[in-house]
Amino acid sequence: MFSKIAVNNVKRSFRDYSIYFLTLTLAVCIFYSFNSIESQNAILELNKNPIFHDSLNKLITGTSIFVSFVLGGLIIYANNFLIKKRKKELGIYMTLGMPKRKISKILLFETFLIGLVSLIVGILLGILVSQGLSLLVANILGVNLNHYQFIISLSAVIKSVVYFGIIYGLVMIFNQYTISKYKLIDMLHASKKNEEVKLKNAFISVLVFTLSVILLVTAYVRVLETGLDAANTELFITVIMGVFGTLFFFFSTSSFFIHVVKKNKKVYLKGINIFILRQINNKINTNFLSMTLICLMLFLTITLLFTAFDLKGTIDRSLEGNKEFDASAFLVVDNESEDPRENDIEEYLKDINFTFENNEKYAFYSEYKLSLTIEDLLSDYLSEQEQVDLVKDYLGGPMSAIKLSDYNSILEITGNESIQLSDDEVLVLSSYDNITDALPEFMENEDSIQIEDKEYTIKNDVAIEKNIKANLDSDFFYLVIPDNFDGDLELESTNFNVIYDERYFDESEERFSTLFNDMWDNKYRDVSPALVIGNTLNQIKDRQNGMAAMVVFIGLFLGLIFIISSAAVMALQQLSDASESLGRYKALKRIGVTERMINKAILKQSFIYFFAPLSLAIVHSIVGIIALNDIFSFHYESIIVSTLFLGIIYGVYFYSTYVGVKNVVKNGNS
Repeated sequence: MFSKIAVNNVKRSFRDYSIYFLTLTLAVCIFYSFNSIESQNAILELNKNPIFHDSLNKLITGTSIFVSFVLGGLIIYANNFLIKKRKKELGIYMTLGMPKRKISKILLFETFLIGLVSLIVGILLGILVSQGLSLLVANILGVNLNHYQFIISLSAVIKSVVYFGIIYGLVMIFNQYTISKYKLIDMLHASKKNEEVKLKNAFISVLVFTLSVILLVTAYVRVLETGLDAANTELFITVIMGVFGTLFFFFSTSSFFIHVVKKNKKVYLKGINIFILRQINNKINTNFLSMTLICLMLFLTITLLFTAFDLKGTIDRSLEGNKEFDASAFLVVDNESEDPRENDIEEYLKDINFTFENNEKYAFYSEYKLSLTIEDLLSDYLSEQEQVDLVKDYLGGPMSAIKLSDYNSILEITGNESIQLSDDEVLVLSSYDNITDALPEFMENEDSIQIEDKEYTIKNDVAIEKNIKANLDSDFFYLVIPDNFDGDLELESTNFNVIYDERYFDESEERFSTLFNDMWDNKYRDVSPALVIGNTLNQIKDRQNGMAAMVVFIGLFLGLIFIISSAAVMALQQLSDASESLGRYKALKRIGVTERMINKAILKQSFIYFFAPLSLAIVHSIVGIIALNDIFSFHYESIIVSTLFLGIIYGVYFYSTYVGVKNVVKNGNS
């Protein structure tokens, strides 16, 4: 009998359950899609790197646990709304003699039924969405999917069932506890509860609103000046100012807005605007804390989505390093070693019996440390922040140098002509981001470099931006010095570069990939104690793509979860407020207000309530994205895609809420 009542309740109250069902279904869908990523084709191409594979698994597990807590809280909040909405119905059950234990059984079965349906629909939808997500990630990361396959991840299905099974179990326990605490009188009179208005005084509302604007503007100016360097203590103060500015904004904005509108009698007294403004004032005043949290979550959502979808352009910018060499390796010199052979990478290769093939062009060279630092060299042209960045990025120490003969051997294998330097000349090689402004000024105004007691003329007018090794990192700074340089030199590393013959590219790539992986695994530790690190260009690209993939997953996953949570909470609050305001809508009906006017009022309320936190979040995001522009180069494509994602999900919740509130009011007035 109880199961029949529960099924009938679900059918009868499907409109009330629609937001709850939509939230659960989307949550399961996104949860499955994210956890199925490691089985998708785009990632299988990147999973060849064991380091990336392990990192990805840890990332997915950790993020899934975090998201489970977020979704658990959201589902409990939504379920609490449903119980509150049905207090009167449950009170009638008790009046008719049904004990709380049996009421709990009905709610238990209803929760189980809704959970089961949403779980099944969510997983089925997730299976479809995950295929599209795989193609999207492949497009963002430039992964080739020649052999695309439709994949269903069994492990993701199991995780979704287990995680959401635990959440639903907690919800059921919560329902039992909630029902046991309710009194009959509270249930029967639940709809008569009035909102608590937090701020009535016009002067105080204007004062608090002004304070909020001052805090927000100050926070914006500070973040644009100091950037988003997490190590900067100023950032913490800026964040606190932004949070409190947002809190004060929503605490005061409704009262401030209503006092401003009151001044314009034509607007205030038009139609049922008085009713609309009072409703909005009550809602925002009552829920200003949740609106603050929602605004901040939407801000994170927008920023995460923009960052994730714009990652392709950022990756392309990070791949602007020297791609002439197919592989490079270096041996870290131990200056305390008494055997010079231990610091020679050429001897190391002989010891492990590795030789170059005839179709592979290679060059050995050595890197040295000078007594001169970049900070000393460019001190007159670096700002204080740039000097801090140099030290932070470990580039405030001795500058690196390479001898002319070694540099010419590198030029030779790339097919470039060798260069000549006199005994008092040097070449500058650099494209280090933090000094790109300072270096051109230096080279325009200076024609020499002082190294110890000798002055060297700079031969080139503009820094050479080609690196001397296979490296996709565009940050480097070297000096090319004469072979007979008589200053203080400390050997830093011995190195080699390789260029494959295109006809034997795959064979050479496999040889050097295996070599460098064996070095990483210390396979040759018994042969030589030297520390040698090498990478092929493809390995570096895979590593870059792997890191990028993780940022994409985090951005998409957390962004979608945050927007669903934010929109769901706002929808549930709107529906809850509509149930509690039925008496007001009935009063409007009695004084002759038409259903069309009431629906128009509901639309205006829903729009303002939904888009007030979104509007401020957009302003926050614009400032944040401008501050991030040094790291990410945002393009219109990322703006369009991010806006579509945000608009579709937020729009669906907005429209569903509007329809839901209309139905609540219509059914309540009938």
